[in-house]
Amino acid sequence: MIKLKYLLNILLQVNWSNVEYTFEDIRKSVYTFPVKIRVLLIMTLIFIIVILVLLGIIMSSRIYKTLRHNKRVEIRKKYQNIFHQLIFEEAQSEERIRNKFTNSDLTIALNRETILEELIHLHENFTGETAERLEEIYLALHFDEDSLNKLKSKRWYLIAKGMKELAIMNVKSAHPEISKFINSKNDILRMETRIALMKLSDYEPMAFLNKETELLSDWDSANIYNMLTKMPEKMIPDFSHWLNSSNKDVIVFCIQMIGRFRQRESVKTLLILLNNQDERIKLTVIRALRELGSDEGEESLLVLYPLSNNIVKNEILKTLEFIGSEKSIIFLEKIIRQPVEDYPISIQAIRSMIAINNVGNKLIDSIFSQAGPQLQLIIQHARDKRL
Repeated sequence: MIKLKYLLNILLQVNWSNVEYTFEDIRKSVYTFPVKIRVLLIMTLIFIIVILVLLGIIMSSRIYKTLRHNKRVEIRKKYQNIFHQLIFEEAQSEERIRNKFTNSDLTIALNRETILEELIHLHENFTGETAERLEEIYLALHFDEDSLNKLKSKRWYLIAKGMKELAIMNVKSAHPEISKFINSKNDILRMETRIALMKLSDYEPMAFLNKETELLSDWDSANIYNMLTKMPEKMIPDFSHWLNSSNKDVIVFCIQMIGRFRQRESVKTLLILLNNQDERIKLTVIRALRELGSDEGEESLLVLYPLSNNIVKNEILKTLEFIGSEKSIIFLEKIIRQPVEDYPISIQAIRSMIAINNVGNKLIDSIFSQAGPQLQLIIQHARDKRL
C-alpha cells in the first residue's frame, strides 16, 4: 500500500498538460524515481502488455472459431437438398455426383471436411440401399483418399478418425493399411483398429488375433464381443484356433468366447488347459465349462480341487452347482463336514450339494440335524435364496 501511495503521489506531481514532454524527458524523470518505484512501474507496464496480448489472442480465437462454425453451418445448409436428391432419387454417375458440388467446396480444407463429416453422420443413421448410396458419394468425391491420408498422420486421433471413416464407409481395400496399427502402443488406436478390421472383413473378422501381441484389456474384450453379437452366426469363428497363442490375453479372450457362443466342440481342448500354470487361464476355463454346462469337465474339476488355492476352489464349486452329478456328492459332503476354514467355500459347497437333485438336498437335511450351531447357521445362510 505504501508503494502504491508513492506511485500515486509521483503521478499526481507530473504535469500532464505539458504536451512538450519528449520520451527522453519522461525517461529522465522516471530515472530520478527511487529504484523500487521504477521496478514497480516496469512490472505494471509488462502486466498491462501481457493482458492486452492475451485479450487479443482470446478475442481473435473466438472470432476464428465463430467464423469456422458459421461456415460449417452454411455448407451443411447449402448441400442439404443435394444430399436428399442423391440419396433418395435416381442413382447417378460419379461425374454427375461431382458436378453437384462446387470446386471451391471440394478444395478448401474446411469445406471439404464439413461435407465429409456430414456424409459420415448420415451414414451412421441409415442402412441398406441408402447407406450404399452414401458410400458411392464418398468414393465419387475421393474422400477415401482423405481418410487414407489421415492414416499417415503422426497424431493418433487423426489416424483413429481415418480408420473410423474407412470402416463406416466399407472401404475394404483399406484393410491392409489399417492392420498395420494392430500392435500400436496407443490403447485407443489398437481398439479402433480391431473394430475397423472386424467391420471390413467378409470372412475372417477375428484374423487380427494372429498378430495380436499387445495387452487385450477387459474393455477391449467387451467391445470385440459387442461387435461379434451383431454379426451373422456364420461369421463367428472357431475360437479354439487361437488357444495356442503366445499372447495370454488372446487365450483368455478366446476361452471366454467359447463359453459365450456355446462352442461345445472345444470342451476337450478346455480340459487340457485346466492344467495350465496361469491362474487366470485356469479360472477362465472353469467359468467357460460352467457356461457350456459341460458335465464332461466334472471329473477333471474334482481332481483339480485339492491342488488349488481358495479362489480356484470357490470357482470349481460354483461350476459344480451347474454340472455336478451324484459323483460329486461324496466329495462335497467331505468339504461340508470338515472344520470351517473359509466361509464362502463352505457356503458354496452346500449350494452345490443342494443343486444336485433330491439326493443332495436330503443329505444336507441329514447333515443339518447332526451339525453344531456354526454349521447349521452356514446351511441356513446357503439355503436363503435372497442371498
